[in-house]
Amino acid sequence: MPIKDKIAESPKRVLLRLQRAGFEAYVVGGAVRDLLLNREPKDYDIATNATPEQVRKVFGRRSRIIGRRFKIVHVYADHVVYEVSTFRRQPDLKERRGRNEDSGLMVWRDNEYGTLEEDACRRDFTVNALYFDPHGKKKDIRDYVDGLSDVKNKIVRTIGDPAIRMAEDPVRMLRALKLVGQYGFTLDPALKTAIVDGGEQITLSSQARMLEELHKILRRPFSLPIFAACQKYGLLKYVLPTFSSAWDETPGLQARTLLMARDEALANDVIFASRISGLGTMILPFVIERFKKRELNGLWKNFNGVDKIIQTVVKEFMGPYLVPRYAVAKIRDILLIQPKLLEARNRKRMLKHPEYNRARDLFEVVVRGLGLSESFLEYWPIQQASPRKRGRRNQ
Repeated sequence: MPIKDKIAESPKRVLLRLQRAGFEAYVVGGAVRDLLLNREPKDYDIATNATPEQVRKVFGRRSRIIGRRFKIVHVYADHVVYEVSTFRRQPDLKERRGRNEDSGLMVWRDNEYGTLEEDACRRDFTVNALYFDPHGKKKDIRDYVDGLSDVKNKIVRTIGDPAIRMAEDPVRMLRALKLVGQYGFTLDPALKTAIVDGGEQITLSSQARMLEELHKILRRPFSLPIFAACQKYGLLKYVLPTFSSAWDETPGLQARTLLMARDEALANDVIFASRISGLGTMILPFVIERFKKRELNGLWKNFNGVDKIIQTVVKEFMGPYLVPRYAVAKIRDILLIQPKLLEARNRKRMLKHPEYNRARDLFEVVVRGLGLSESFLEYWPIQQASPRKRGRRNQ
């Protein structure tokens, strides 16, 4: 088994606790896929035949049950949170309804428990429906949907009718294009048609889920290719309409340049994976456009009322989403700081600014993206020494 020795020890111990309590337990989904592709998984999800209440009993205070639409358990081990889900079967039309007026296919409830094979068949894509138990006698991958073949051939294929699976949960369209952008996968022709023809359905998804998906994209060094895939298949105009409409115009091209630089900086662990600085990266060129500046390295001169203008641009860019006011304020502040960093003035005062660290990360991207002198970066130090401390302060 080629991935046997690649799985981290901590998730293996979580599996073992469940198995010693008499339950089945497997690493599932993206972690198995990533290990097969010789990539380090960003997290490990675990599937089991134990109910959430039974999982909670096994791990006690080191766990908690979350979710309504999809109830899972967060298990805390070695300072890492593992999502443990119970095997589920596909809900019928009555079971999936969550609203009286709903007459479509969208799944509002998904807590009907089932077998391992039923769980595999209700997952979204074949490459995400692979199960592995490193403690098992055979130590093989459980594959009920030909997912191994699709991983090998780098194909994104739905389990079942693509149009129905996308209608059940439109966020799956974005997740499919994340696989295209992040891994260089190709869409199965039927899935491609379902996304191109049914992209508008993603507007039916909750704002909270969509924002979380955007945040996940911005925390990884693949944001530009993922957004490019969304633009190519017509989804970006529903996800980030302002970005999509300006894709080939000056602010869109500049945003793409900065995202490329940010992806590289994230891949090299130069900056922190902050959603605030990630959103600021995309929005900065649109702020410059509002001030009638065509060159990023010109920026603008701050003046009385500039904060309100920038805040308006942030809200316009985020369009369909009700972004929390504190997040809008943080994005506004890191954008306001950029001209001051470029001018290399008021160093002592800037270092005390509560948003300095996020602003400094964005400035790193600006300098790299524009090919400016690194002397700008040398003048503005990185403050955090502790990654954990930095993680709490950078959202």
